[in-house]
Amino acid sequence: MEFLVLKIKMVMRELRSSPVFFLIFILNLSIGMVGLSTIEVFKSSFDNALSAKSKTLLGSDISISSRIAITKDSLDTAKENLDYTEMTKNRSLYSMLFNGDKSRLVNVRGLGAGFPFYGDIIAKSGKHFKDIKDNEVFIYPELVGQLGLEVGDNVKIGEKSFVVAGIVEEDGAAGFSMGQLAPRLYLKNEVLNSTQLIKPGSTIWRSVHFKIAGELSDKNLREVEKNLESKIVDSSIRVRSPQSNSQRVGRSMDYLGDFLGLVSLCGLFLAGLGLIYLFRGFLLKRRKDLAILSFIGMRKKDIFKIYTLKLFFLGLIGSLLGITIGSAFSPVIQTMVSKNLGIDIKLQFELTTFFVTMAVGVASTIVLAPALIIPYLRLDQKALFDHDTTLSRNIYDYLLYIPIILFYWVMAIYLSESIKVGSAFIAVFLVIVGIFFPLGSFILDRLGKLRLNLNLSSSMAYKYVTRHKISTLFIFLCLFISTSLMTLIPSVKNILSAELSLPAEERPVYFLFDIQPEQVDDLKSFIKENKLELLNISPIVRGRLVKINGEGYKPSEGEDLTREEQRERRSRNRSTNLSYRDHLVRGEEIIEGRLPKKFDFETDEVAEVGLEYRYANRLGVDLGDELEFNVLGMPILAKVVALRSIRWTSFLPNFFISFGPGVLEDAPKTFIAAVGKGEGVVNDELQSNFAAKFQNVSLIDIQSSLKRIATIMESITKILVTMSFIVFLVGLLVIYSLISHQLESRREDISLLNIIGIRFSEIRKSVMKEMALMAISSVLVGIVLGQLVTFAIAELQFDLRYIFSGVEIIGFGMLIIVLSIIISFASFNRFIRK
Repeated sequence: MEFLVLKIKMVMRELRSSPVFFLIFILNLSIGMVGLSTIEVFKSSFDNALSAKSKTLLGSDISISSRIAITKDSLDTAKENLDYTEMTKNRSLYSMLFNGDKSRLVNVRGLGAGFPFYGDIIAKSGKHFKDIKDNEVFIYPELVGQLGLEVGDNVKIGEKSFVVAGIVEEDGAAGFSMGQLAPRLYLKNEVLNSTQLIKPGSTIWRSVHFKIAGELSDKNLREVEKNLESKIVDSSIRVRSPQSNSQRVGRSMDYLGDFLGLVSLCGLFLAGLGLIYLFRGFLLKRRKDLAILSFIGMRKKDIFKIYTLKLFFLGLIGSLLGITIGSAFSPVIQTMVSKNLGIDIKLQFELTTFFVTMAVGVASTIVLAPALIIPYLRLDQKALFDHDTTLSRNIYDYLLYIPIILFYWVMAIYLSESIKVGSAFIAVFLVIVGIFFPLGSFILDRLGKLRLNLNLSSSMAYKYVTRHKISTLFIFLCLFISTSLMTLIPSVKNILSAELSLPAEERPVYFLFDIQPEQVDDLKSFIKENKLELLNISPIVRGRLVKINGEGYKPSEGEDLTREEQRERRSRNRSTNLSYRDHLVRGEEIIEGRLPKKFDFETDEVAEVGLEYRYANRLGVDLGDELEFNVLGMPILAKVVALRSIRWTSFLPNFFISFGPGVLEDAPKTFIAAVGKGEGVVNDELQSNFAAKFQNVSLIDIQSSLKRIATIMESITKILVTMSFIVFLVGLLVIYSLISHQLESRREDISLLNIIGIRFSEIRKSVMKEMALMAISSVLVGIVLGQLVTFAIAELQFDLRYIFSGVEIIGFGMLIIVLSIIISFASFNRFIRK
């Protein structure tokens, strides 16, 4: 105990004796923690908001749902295994809403008696949905502007007319929507049949909701959900509790939070570079103290504990300050999300978030101890008389960096919730650092041997950059990473924007679905009469995947851990849209295999099918594997003979699963189609004429949908760029700290230069040229890396064409260079004043 007190006293004395190091170290860590603490507060607040509204989002305690009819067996199983007091049925579909000669696509939601059991749907007039009559509907506010509707107006849905009874002001089930395909319209479920919209094969989402007897916690309801999942055999049925439904609703925000977390990790990594440099310099100054402690008999492990304890205290104080600043900055992200994405989140700061962030901050300093302290423990009394400050290193010293690598790897997986993404993220950093320092040191050695004819300030700057390799490489790396990040996100956004901004002649104007087979000929005639172009029309058959290579899939097995596992489970556990054809369509190509051939019932035992290659990866299947589908109770065995690449941004109808001809022709089906402008006139009148003639067919205006997508993408980009800018500020602070530390270590050299007649203005000019040289070179290399990553994301991840965003990239590069030079100017002036 006494020895522990002695250690703490020694640590406190060390900290008091180095106040400048103490302040700079803490400031670096705290600013590096800002991004992480901001994101953690934001994510926990969002999760809490979802949890608080979980029952109102679902509207019930337990629901079962499917895109195909829920069988009597599945419903009976649910009833037998649930102790419920109320049950109701809902249906949802897309259709056209008419107001005179105007029409718009709407999401028609038929709600059963008593629904929602939790929360309410209330109009601006104060009227509740549960009070509406059979001939009344509630509409979303967007339809007021789009169709000029008011309360009391008559509207038509399918074959039936309704009265607008209210404009929705409060809807507990829609509080976290990042954008809908179409605005909602509510009516009673029992009157939906009278609209004549429901045809064989129509795309309808059906759900049955239960109110459980008694009060159960979210945890208990989750257990009820898992139990019911294990009892229902039909894998197309989705069982949801409030908790699992909240996770589904918040999925898009989860992905945004994951990427924001990785961006914030870049900030922590940059701060870590600064901490390594600063603590390394501190130990270099204390090398004789370390030798004395060893000489007077203190054990090496006790010396290690003392300096590790110092890192602990620094990490503790820096983390507290970082959390404080991050909590103050959280409202900025919250405001941007609320304003740009329309998601209202109230910030809440929890102790769990506090302790997690504190643990990360402290751990980020503790993991530095082995790599930085242990090499100095080999010093003996010779260091007291030796002016050589270099350390002899061996291969084992590099193994001491493993704790740092493991720490950032675990953090990357935690923040991205993806082993694949997190590992790739860290792999990129390891490659950069592993190649950068040896290669950079080699290049600086070669450059230092050059004899250039330069003026005094330029010559001083060049020699310092090439001879002080460690500080040069650290500053270079900070600017290099900041530049890569600042140019990467806007570049990816511009590529996606360009892909969505195809010329009108290359893109459909309308996308149609729920076309009945008997309407196909009339549809073709209508398109021809109006001089439009039918770009593609494809049959769609509803089925579900039940077996892969003879093995069934049980969705209740295992827990969802990572984003990849969640996607795989969703891919397997759902009904699927099947189609068939004997040709490829525009924007599609076979990357492995061949086109499925026509099935012959007399000679062929197994049908042939082609899969979209990413979908195949999620399922874990490859060429030659056998899949069994269930189509209206009929088993269909198919062999995978093709893996296809699909350009989804063409907006032409396509499918993850496409059979050859001869298998699905007799199955109940509908059609989907894409219509191009052709030589016709596209306007509201054309849309209304179409909707009047094909009332059950849903029509999506591609241009309007693209505008919504572009708006959401622009908003997300703003949020990501804001967080990237925070990381950039971290990099600038690290650079300021490094320059300040350099100037302190060069105090005697600068004084000597001044004594021999070199003016401070000339020395200042030299320091600024040093920074300019490092900034320009690091920005150029950072832009190259950022664009290589952008190219890989565009070509490999999204199959998109790479575009160089020259104006933004050059603008960011110039900003970084100018700010870096200003920082060197300010640092030198501050040093001279001292």
